[in-house]
Amino acid sequence: MEDFELRPNLSPWLAGVFVRPQHRKKGVGTALVSRIECEAKALGFETLYLYTAHSESLYERLGWKVVERCLHNNREYAVMAKAL
Repeated sequence: MEDFELRPNLSPWLAGVFVRPQHRKKGVGTALVSRIECEAKALGFETLYLYTAHSESLYERLGWKVVERCLHNNREYAVMAKAL
């Protein structure tokens, strides 16, 4: 099964990362994303992808770029990528 059914050709995905509201704005999300990026690079991946409906600005601050926008189930998502 693909992480984002509209883009089965893209892989691997940063997915399933969630920071509880009481722990936000403390660097937890940034640390999680950074660790995932390091692990993906260590595994030999050159690019990592994600999609988000709400956290685009966080990922942009971390160096991610929007590669496209798409509508899925009446929601707009930004598909983003980061070269590792």
